[in-house]
Amino acid sequence: MRIHRSAFLAAALLVPLTACSSGSSTGSDAGGDSAETSPITAAADPSLLPYNFLGDDNSTWEGINVDLGAALSEKLGRTVEFTSAGFDTIIPGLQSGRYDIALTGMFDTLERQKTVDFVDYLKAENNFVTRSDFRDVASMDDLCGEKVGIPGGALEADLLTDASKACTDAGKSAIQVSEFADLDAVVLALKSKRIDVSPNDSAANAYILSQNEGAMKTSGGYLNEGYFAAAFPKDSELTTRFQTAFDELITDGTYAEILDKWGISSRAMDKTSVNGATF
Repeated sequence: MRIHRSAFLAAALLVPLTACSSGSSTGSDAGGDSAETSPITAAADPSLLPYNFLGDDNSTWEGINVDLGAALSEKLGRTVEFTSAGFDTIIPGLQSGRYDIALTGMFDTLERQKTVDFVDYLKAENNFVTRSDFRDVASMDDLCGEKVGIPGGALEADLLTDASKACTDAGKSAIQVSEFADLDAVVLALKSKRIDVSPNDSAANAYILSQNEGAMKTSGGYLNEGYFAAAFPKDSELTTRFQTAFDELITDGTYAEILDKWGISSRAMDKTSVNGATF
C-alpha cells in the first residue's frame, strides 16, 4: 500500500532505532565480531503511515514497523537503524547492498521474490473508513453512486475503476472517485463531506479512527489476501535470523502488544513464513 504524506519530505535519514541490549545472547543473537554486532540498516519509506513515518520533529521515526524494529533489535542483539528511502528505490537498494533489510509497508509477491527474499509477518487487510453517521460499506460492489476518496497513486484506483464499470454495466450510477495529495487530505475531505468513503489499508484506517475518536468508523473489506513482509537481499543470512526473532516476539507476546497498540490485532500471524506469497 502506498499512503502519501506530503509533510514527510526529509532527505535520506539514518536514525538509530534503539540501543542494543547487553552482550548476552538470545536464541537469535549472532554475537561475535564487529560484523556480527554492527547496526542493521533498514530501508523504509517515511510516507507509509502508520507503518513508518517521521514525527512532528521530522526526524524521529514512529510507526508499527518502528516498534517492531525496536523489539527485533533486542532479540538480535544488534541495533536496527531506519534510513529513509523512496519506495521504488528500496528493492534496487537491497540488491546493491546499500540496505540490509526493508522494513516498510511492502507486500510479498511472486514477482518480487525473483529479486529479494521475504519474511512474512503481517496478514493483509483492507476496509472502508466513513463518518460515523454514514452507512456501513460491505465491499467495492457497494459503492455505486458514492463519493469516494483515495490518496493519489493508491492501488485502489484500479479497483475502483473496475468496480465503477461494473456499476454502470448493471445500470447503476458510477462511483465518483477523487484523488488527494495524501492521507491527511482524504481525512479532511471526509470530515467536510466532500467524500463519504475511503478504501484503505486497515492499519491506516485504524490510525484515522484513533485521531478522530467517535467521528469515524470502519466496515467491510476487500483484497484481504497475502502478507506484508520484511525484504532481504537474495540468500542473505539475515533472513533466517529475522524470522527466528519475529517468531520469538510472537511467542513472548511482544508482537501481539504492538499490533494491539496500533489497532490491528486481527492481522496477527501465529508464525512467520518465508516467501509465502501465492500471487
